Amino acid sequence: TLPRMGAPGVIAVTGLHSFVARELVPRLLARSSGLRVVGIDQRRPIRFDPRVRFHKVDLTSPTADGRLAEVFSGERVEAVVHTAFRADPTADLELDHELETIGSLHLVHACAAAKVRRLVVASSTELYGPRPDNPNFLTESHPLRGHPKAHSVRDRIEMEGLVSEWAARHPDIEVTVLRACWTFGPSIWNRVVRYFSLPVVPVPLGYDPLLQLIHENDLVRAFERATLQPRPGVFNVVGTGVVPLSTLLRLAGKRPISLPGPLLHRLAYFPSQGQTGDPPEAFYDYLRYLWVADGARGWEAFGAPHYSTKEAWISFVSSRRMRRYR
Repeated sequence: TLPRMGAPGVIAVTGLHSFVARELVPRLLARSSGLRVVGIDQRRPIRFDPRVRFHKVDLTSPTADGRLAEVFSGERVEAVVHTAFRADPTADLELDHELETIGSLHLVHACAAAKVRRLVVASSTELYGPRPDNPNFLTESHPLRGHPKAHSVRDRIEMEGLVSEWAARHPDIEVTVLRACWTFGPSIWNRVVRYFSLPVVPVPLGYDPLLQLIHENDLVRAFERATLQPRPGVFNVVGTGVVPLSTLLRLAGKRPISLPGPLLHRLAYFPSQGQTGDPPEAFYDYLRYLWVADGARGWEAFGAPHYSTKEAWISFVSSRRMRRYR
């Protein structure tokens, strides 16, 4: 096995339209004038830093592995940050699987072919799955049981399995997998944030789970450190503390409307299927059962988060309120 690599000189980032990539790339460029960033995506972002070398690659293409290997070799890429995943699941289940699972397989093959030294992969604590029999805190070694009706979670579990098997066959490549919980803050926007932005929030009757959040800045900081320092392994990336769903809504001054499961699922069925390709329980079960992750390993590797779960939530709520006055 080769000795551990220090800070890489050339970093490739996939999925430039993802929240993590949008925030991470400027931070990497600000670190050092000698550091080069290579951007990989299907299309060039509108506001694009000219210092980033952009390469158009479709990860779902059958020849994507060869094309990526060519780019990585030509640019002399030392580290790859893989964030080319859907912010939200779509109704095109086949394309989602092609991008998230098969696309990731193309990427790891390209890393091996181009002798990339470090790979950082974005994942999620949603993969543990919301279950009534979950322990209070899920460690990184807990099985990924996911949710049987959430296709994007299934795809990510398959992706993590493929990456893990591949990493075992390539011990010379440092592989870091970051499993992040739900992320909140002033600028992130996805299905979960949209749901919690509703003035009246529908919730499952009879449930009040403890939730765990991470502030967007803490998330990006963990990715930055994982990219620049040797930290191989799987890490939960979560804020400190947990807060009951009812308390979060009360802090935000939001009115929850508690609905029995059958009614909630019936009302949400067609919008959920149309937008995500999944039935409503693929989301609402995460507001029923426990899926809180143990953050100790992640905090030790990347530093304690600056924001607790409660502070991440307050940051999100206050930023939304300020927008009303602009």
